[in-house]
Amino acid sequence: MSSPNIVADGERRNRRPDHQEQVNPLVRHEWTLVGLLAALTFVLGCVGYAQTMTFADDGGPFTWWDVTYASLRLFIFEAPEDTAGWPTYLQFARALAPLIVLYTAAKAVWRVIEEQVALYGLLFRKRRFVVVCGIGETGFRIARDYCLNSDKQVVVIDNDPLNALAAELKNYGAIVICGNAMDPLVLLKSQVIYAKELFLCTSDDKANIAIAKNAERLTRRLTDTEIVHLEAIARKREPAIGGQAPDVSLRCFLCVDSPDVYEIFSVHSFFEMNSSRFAIRLFNRRETIARNIFRICAPDLYYRPATRGNEPMHILFIGFEPLVREMILQTALTAHYTDFRLPHVTVLCEGDMRVKVDRFRHRHPHLDETVDIDFVYADPMTITPKTWYEMQTATHFDVCYVALRRDVESILSARRLNRLRRHSGLPPLNFVACLNQQNFLAEIIDDDFQPIDMDKLGLPDHEPIEYFESLDQTISIDIIVNEALDAMARTLHNAYLNTQLAAGASKRANASLIPWSELPAHKKKANRHAAAHMDVKLRIANCVACDIDSDEPEAVFPPDDLTMELLAQLEHRRWMADKHLAGYSYGDVRDEDRMLHPDLIPWEQLTEEDKEKDRANIRQIPQLLKMQDQKVCRMYLGLHDTPRGNTQKPVP
Repeated sequence: MSSPNIVADGERRNRRPDHQEQVNPLVRHEWTLVGLLAALTFVLGCVGYAQTMTFADDGGPFTWWDVTYASLRLFIFEAPEDTAGWPTYLQFARALAPLIVLYTAAKAVWRVIEEQVALYGLLFRKRRFVVVCGIGETGFRIARDYCLNSDKQVVVIDNDPLNALAAELKNYGAIVICGNAMDPLVLLKSQVIYAKELFLCTSDDKANIAIAKNAERLTRRLTDTEIVHLEAIARKREPAIGGQAPDVSLRCFLCVDSPDVYEIFSVHSFFEMNSSRFAIRLFNRRETIARNIFRICAPDLYYRPATRGNEPMHILFIGFEPLVREMILQTALTAHYTDFRLPHVTVLCEGDMRVKVDRFRHRHPHLDETVDIDFVYADPMTITPKTWYEMQTATHFDVCYVALRRDVESILSARRLNRLRRHSGLPPLNFVACLNQQNFLAEIIDDDFQPIDMDKLGLPDHEPIEYFESLDQTISIDIIVNEALDAMARTLHNAYLNTQLAAGASKRANASLIPWSELPAHKKKANRHAAAHMDVKLRIANCVACDIDSDEPEAVFPPDDLTMELLAQLEHRRWMADKHLAGYSYGDVRDEDRMLHPDLIPWEQLTEEDKEKDRANIRQIPQLLKMQDQKVCRMYLGLHDTPRGNTQKPVP
């Protein structure tokens, strides 16, 4: 999997122009111009009438009050019909005044009916618009991405009439509906059954699920004739692939943050629905963010043990919020290297987190078989210099991830701990401050943050701190909708599917021989975990994935038989960690109901046939990359030439 150009992405985000600056100046100053034209018309009318009227001083019947009144009458279509002898500017005022009134009236009427007209227009954009329910920080970013980077119309639903984020989206061209998305009438008003995507991003997981259920019920109103019509429309825009009709269902993306709710509903039949009318995908925002953090700021980018002669990987987490828990799981799934030891994790959190720690351990009873974890209970904001010094001298930390509830505390904790480290004369410790971006301060706080680079050598020794803006880096069309992080996972499954079918396997004997879209959630997750570790394997072999058109020469992978055996053994350990976290234990006979598996044994005890399966997984990596228009390139110096605490240097 190639690493995205993080610097370029970050620069684009920092350079994103304010929408108001993109608006035509005439539109921005519309009412100022209307007011100036009205004032000019009135003045011209007064001057013109002053020249055509005979005042009392000259023996006439008129006064200056008559001039003012006559000029005002121009705006209500009551100018005299006989205008012979009028000066040109009075004629101009007579014509312009009613036009100004008509324009103002039309704008007032349009403001009243604009929403209804726009919503009716959605009927002509079937499957070419999206609906976003709940305009918080997550919903706002998804809707904004569609407004700025797609041709789809955006409809947003929020029950707060004073929501500033919804108002900003309206400036971007979104249709804003104020109402409760749990009300089926509000969903009907948004024409949701004809939308291409539905995003449920309210702050209440239960409300998101209820909205999804209501939306599914509404899609049942689609008749077979309408489905055929939608397929015809889709074929014009999305030609059929592999002889299959294009997807015409309403795709619902449901955000669930609570691990309890996610665990219950991730295996519920409703969330495996995939029909021509409705398809749903449940995604855990924090899990997605954690995966993205470990893609861009992976622990082995800072240090990677090669043999047991090197010190083991040791990661420090500050805080024990939900994001930290997901990152601990990512550590257990991906921090496997050729020293074949468990990664060591230390969590520094406040004492009131003990109950949550106990529940976390209870939820993952086999965690200790995948990671060596310790907890230190102290407030990161007030930890004493002595305690901090003792923690670092007892064993060196390779990287520290800071993810407290409040972004301000995360930033201050990282800076304070780094300052204490410098005062103690200890070696540099890389910090990754993971920001929640859940309040308006985020847009101000992150103004001075530099984009994150995959090359960590440029971090200054005096303050090696990176700021990972969780939502900006993760909540986007590419990652949430197009599943950019899952691209290799789908490729892995398709390769497995083709290999098994070519070998004569049947769907009856192997329940996994089905398309990716029909895979159960837990099997998709297993493929994602395998894909997430592919970059680690490449880096262990001093390789990296590049675009197929890159000038870099293609490298042999694996480079030698020794590396092949190391990576195959590593893949087995990664697979065991995945199974342990899923709740599996060793059993002489495979039993899915009791979650027992006979291959949960050390590499040395595997049969040669089972070992060959892991070797095959390593050999297929170059071909899998080519299926994604990528290739393997040799990019780094040898592992053993790299001192502890630094990443590998690129070849000049």
